[in-house]
Amino acid sequence: MSLRWRLNLLIAGLNLGFLLVLAWLLVNNHRESIREEIEAAHRVTVQMLGTAAQTSSVFGPPDTVMVAFLQSVGRVRANEIRLIGTDGRLLFGSPPSEYKAGRTAPAWFAELMRPTLDATVIALPGARVEVVPDPSRAILDAWDRMVLIVLVGIGFVALLHTALLYALRHLLQPTEADARRLVATTRELAQNREVTRLIHAGVEDERKRLARELHDELGQSVTAIRLVAATIERGGALPVSQGAARIDAIAASMYDSVHRIVRELRPAALEQQDLRAALLDMAREWQLHHPAIEFEMHLEGDLADLGEEPTLAVFRSVQEALTNVAKHAAARQVALAVVRGDAGLDVAISDDGRAGAASLGGSGRGLGGMRERIMALGGRLEAGELPDGGFRVAIHVPMPEGAP
Repeated sequence: MSLRWRLNLLIAGLNLGFLLVLAWLLVNNHRESIREEIEAAHRVTVQMLGTAAQTSSVFGPPDTVMVAFLQSVGRVRANEIRLIGTDGRLLFGSPPSEYKAGRTAPAWFAELMRPTLDATVIALPGARVEVVPDPSRAILDAWDRMVLIVLVGIGFVALLHTALLYALRHLLQPTEADARRLVATTRELAQNREVTRLIHAGVEDERKRLARELHDELGQSVTAIRLVAATIERGGALPVSQGAARIDAIAASMYDSVHRIVRELRPAALEQQDLRAALLDMAREWQLHHPAIEFEMHLEGDLADLGEEPTLAVFRSVQEALTNVAKHAAARQVALAVVRGDAGLDVAISDDGRAGAASLGGSGRGLGGMRERIMALGGRLEAGELPDGGFRVAIHVPMPEGAP
């Protein structure tokens, strides 16, 4: 996660905490205000009705006088008033409140804000007056104020958060760019170290291979020449002419072996920087050693005079890919296509063997070494499995402007 996103999450968390604290303070403040308001209204209402109940008998039957009084008073804010006769019949009930009629606060909010207050009963001859505290309108007022304050708070926090994010984006832009460059540089260094390790390992393997071939072929040939020369020197049964012929044949075989090794190290066609000739020579040699694998090659465009580095890089990459196909892919068919176009040189090596084995070469050196060679020329290498099985390596090498 980037530094900018971490700071964004931190600021968002702080803003959310601020809103929660603000809401908690508002709830406590409104709850206390509602309790004080309802207590005061209830106390005044009880005093007023108590006085009316004491004097009602002066003007006639107390229950009839009280009904007339309550009807003239109507609804008293924050209280529900009921006049109940001795027979349990409701003589009077407070009319519905017209203040914000039809609206109520959410049940959970009403339960949170409702104060705990008991009803008051006033007795009079023939009836009783019940005064029940009713905080519903005060709670609805508190809800409306809370909604307004929270909406304003959310808007303010959103505006502040947006402004901070905008400022952070500009403030941290150089830092993030530096961090990206550092990550890219570190990755490149790691890749270079790995490629260097693979190159050293490849050089060591090539030395071992050359040592084996020199020992197995040249060493045995030299030993045979010495044996023939020793036989002739001792005047043995081998005539001089026959011995000379044997030495000549062995020397010719040695020459062929040395010539083959030299061609593997650097084909003669590369001296003239002719990629077509070098690939044709390599294909003939490869097919001689792997006759069981069907090989198809397509060469298109002018592949001569590409330049020493592109010619050598493409040749070695194709050589590495075909070597790994033969050693690791267990393929039956291999196709090589090299096309020179206006955009540059495109090379594709595909096989029907085990996916990935041909390019990875078991040890992982094949693909890394090839990619390093091509990237050094500003090109790209892509490798992946084919839909129907097998593996494909695609190489693109740009040609400089003015190249033939």
